[in-house]
Amino acid sequence: MTPPGGRRHARDAGRLSASRWIIIGLAGALVAAAGIYAFASGRQTTAGRAPVVPGATAPLSSCAPTAALVPPCGAWWGMHVPPNGDRRLVPDVVAMEQRIGRKLDITISYHDMSNSDAGRFFRDDEGDLGAERILFLGWESRIWDENIGIPWRDIAAGDYDQAIADQAARVKKYGRPVLVGFDGEKDRDESGQTPAEYIAAYKRIVDGFRRAGATNALWVWGVTGYYPFRDRWKAYYPGDAYVDWISYDPYNFAACRGAAWQDFAETVRPTYEWFQQNGFAGKPLILAEYGTESHRSDTAARADWYRDIPEAMKTMPNLKAIIQWNNTDADDCDFSLTGPGVLESFAEVGKNPYFRQPMARQATG
Repeated sequence: MTPPGGRRHARDAGRLSASRWIIIGLAGALVAAAGIYAFASGRQTTAGRAPVVPGATAPLSSCAPTAALVPPCGAWWGMHVPPNGDRRLVPDVVAMEQRIGRKLDITISYHDMSNSDAGRFFRDDEGDLGAERILFLGWESRIWDENIGIPWRDIAAGDYDQAIADQAARVKKYGRPVLVGFDGEKDRDESGQTPAEYIAAYKRIVDGFRRAGATNALWVWGVTGYYPFRDRWKAYYPGDAYVDWISYDPYNFAACRGAAWQDFAETVRPTYEWFQQNGFAGKPLILAEYGTESHRSDTAARADWYRDIPEAMKTMPNLKAIIQWNNTDADDCDFSLTGPGVLESFAEVGKNPYFRQPMARQATG
């Protein structure tokens, strides 16, 4: 959620250089109609044996994720893990998981529309990361190394059909369900492009994947979540047939931008309620990014902010996945899990039964 004048914390910071690709840890699971392997708390179970789900209050059959990866009994837990100096993803994610005492169930990485490593899906060890976590692939209408924006109208006109077909073929070959988003936070676009052009480009991409048989792609449509922009959102919506999940990016900016301190519920709820009341209640919601800056005077407030999450989440049952942004944005707003007791609080909340849902992964091959 970026107020006017704010730079795109998750989009501009580090995307134009291949050495600073952004990786986000999140929570998630993979499900399918056949060849399912059950996992619980990051451990694979043996064939025919139901996984033990710590704290579960309902049988696995009722809590297992849907075909759209929606967890019926709680929400997925995740976090952005910034890469540490190279493009390998697995070591940094695993190191963070060891620190917080649980596996992150999904990760997200961002790609441009070039035919380079920056653009191609499943770069580096991205596929390895997806072996035990769901992958969320964010695709952006840019060429980062050249700092070029690709007009939505060109995508809609078919100029990038080959790029779409190539990405779709990779996703189909990958085999497991993946989340794919196109140009999240488009509601803050200042290039003069129109919502109609965005919708046409979005549909061209989705239709291209479907024609190629990449039906394992699940589509995420996202906005900033910045509440004063709410009158813009509907104009960009491509329709229920093209959307599996809806995402937004709420932040408690606090000291960084001179804003009033807000707890987790105050930060997240206004946009959540807007979606519930304006025709989107049938879609699961995901916080593709979220976090809090520090409090000006209360050193314990940051840890308490995270500690309040479970009870707040239970009052927003259609919010099915949340991704903490463990990084500093392009304006030097610091949302990292630093400060007295902050990482410990985050780790504690991640072990709450609400965020310990059974996971299932579709076999490939």
